[in-house]
Amino acid sequence: MENPWIQLPKEPPFILPCDKGLIDAFNSRQHDTSFEIILDEISSPYIGSPEAPIVFLNLNPCYSPDESNHSEITRFREIARANLLHKFYKYPFYVFDPKLKGTPSGYEWFCKKFGPLVCASGMSYQEISKKLFLVELFPYRSKRYKDNGNNLSSQEYTISLVQKAVARQAIIIIMRSVRLWFNAVPILKEYSNCYTLHNPQNVSISENNLGIKGFQAVLENLRQ
Repeated sequence: MENPWIQLPKEPPFILPCDKGLIDAFNSRQHDTSFEIILDEISSPYIGSPEAPIVFLNLNPCYSPDESNHSEITRFREIARANLLHKFYKYPFYVFDPKLKGTPSGYEWFCKKFGPLVCASGMSYQEISKKLFLVELFPYRSKRYKDNGNNLSSQEYTISLVQKAVARQAIIIIMRSVRLWFNAVPILKEYSNCYTLHNPQNVSISENNLGIKGFQAVLENLRQ
């Protein structure tokens, strides 16, 4: 399936032509609310290598206007755009790149939530960045998520990446919105390598939150 993110504009608004109609309609209803989709920062449908052994399924990327004024914003956009094309820099899971701290990468959030896993693995953030892939159910940024009731055309591609992960027997961790992910990718309901968090409100990737079986499965696959 052709990657639609090749067509992402070089300048804001960062929206794919195939998604524009549904996004415009949604924003017309949610204007000036916390659910309004923000298009002045680059979209983030997925992060990392789609061939990674561990796949995390999240909901949608957040947005903070101050981050787009950071001195490294140009570098962030360069790395984020390369990631959309499945091309990578020093950190394939680029949210672990310390040079992107303070940008829309989400560096602080991801390091906090994935810190227990990195610590338990004994690997560096750079090493583990080659082993993780994260997919957002909804690719565009907003302060809060609200289901628009329709699937975007671009979501077909990200769903296909999850289906390929199942086919190659990757470990899959649903971080948020289990019901929505099961609806989007029904095969996950019966997939033996799919795990969910005990507390999806606090998506820390720890043994307590993931469970001993799931956490050990992740560690074992990281070390292969």
